[in-house]
Amino acid sequence: MTDVIVFLGIFLTIVTFLFNIGISIAQTHRSYRLHHAESFYSLCLCVFALIFSFIVVMNFIIFDFLYGFIVTLTAGIVFLLFGIFNVIQYLLDRRKSSPSHSEIDFSTRDNLRHEIFRKIFHIILFFGIIALLLIGYLIIESLYLQGSDLPGVEETYHNYWGRLDGLGMWNIQFNFGQSVIFMLFILLTTIFVMNEGARLLKWFYFPLRKLASFGIREKEKDTVASYVYFTIGMVFAATFIYPLPLFSIIGILCFADTAASLFGRKYGRHKLSFNPTKSWEGSIGGFIVCLIVTILIVGPIWGICATIVFFVIDAITPKIPISDNIGIPVGVALTYFLLSILQIPMQSIVFSLL
Repeated sequence: MTDVIVFLGIFLTIVTFLFNIGISIAQTHRSYRLHHAESFYSLCLCVFALIFSFIVVMNFIIFDFLYGFIVTLTAGIVFLLFGIFNVIQYLLDRRKSSPSHSEIDFSTRDNLRHEIFRKIFHIILFFGIIALLLIGYLIIESLYLQGSDLPGVEETYHNYWGRLDGLGMWNIQFNFGQSVIFMLFILLTTIFVMNEGARLLKWFYFPLRKLASFGIREKEKDTVASYVYFTIGMVFAATFIYPLPLFSIIGILCFADTAASLFGRKYGRHKLSFNPTKSWEGSIGGFIVCLIVTILIVGPIWGICATIVFFVIDAITPKIPISDNIGIPVGVALTYFLLSILQIPMQSIVFSLL
C-alpha cells in the first residue's frame, strides 16, 4: 500500500507540472499572436519557473508515504473534480443547440475600489498561510514534547522552519514548512491555470471562471490574469527558499505592492520620467511599506536588499514588459538565495522566538 501511494504521488506530481507547463506554453503562444508583450514575456518567465521547479522537485524531493499521501489527496481531488465538471458540462452543452457564454463588462474595473478588492485575496492568503503553518508547528511541537512514537516527528520538529539564519539554501532540502507552502501554491497554480485555460483558450470548462473574473482588470480580459503570475512566482520561490523568507515575499506582494498601487492611484502627482505609468508617491509608499515588512520578517540586511529589488522591479514594470507579480517573487527569491550563498545571515524579528 505504501508503494502504491508513493507511486501515485510521483505520478500526480508529474501530471500536475506537465499540465501547468503545457497550458502556460499555449497561453504564451496566444499572447504572442495577440502581440501582447507584457503577457508574452511574463508567461515565458512563468514557463521557465515551472520547468525549473519541476526539475528541482523530481531530483531533490523524497516521496515518502506522507508526501505521496498529501499529493495524492490534493492533486487527485483537483483533477478528479476537473474531469467530473467537464463531463457534466459536456452532457449539458450537448442538449443545447448553441451553448451561450455571457460576456463580462470590464469597463468599470480600473478604479481604486476594484484594486482594493483584488488585493484582498493576497492579504487573506498571507494570514491564512501563517495561521496554517503556526497551527501545524504547534501540533508537531506538542507531539514532540509528549514523546510521540510517530515516525518523523522529531526530524519534522527540528527542520520545520529550515534554518532561522537563512543560510544553507544551496543545499536544496525541502523542510516541512517549505513543503506545505510549495504544495499550496502548486495547487493554487493548477486551479488558476485551469480557470484561465477555460476562460481564454476555451479548451475545457471550469466552474470558477466567472467568479475569478471579478478580480480581472480590463487590460487582462484577453490575456492571463495576474493571479497566475503570482502563484507561479511563489512556486518558483518555494522551490529553494525557507518558509520565513517566503513569508516576506508574500508580504511584499500583499502589502508593499498594494501600498504602491493605492498610494499611486490616490496621491500620484509626480510621474517617473522613465515610466509615466508609475508615480514617485506610489513608489515611495511601496518602498516604505516593503522596508517595514521585510525588516520585521527577515531582518535589516535582507530587508534592505529585498526592498531595493522590489523598488526597482516595481518602478520599471510594465515599461519593461514583465508583470511585477512574477518579477517580484523571482527577483526577491534570487536575492535571498544570493545572500545565503554569501553567508550573510537573516535576522528575523517577528519569528525570533521560534
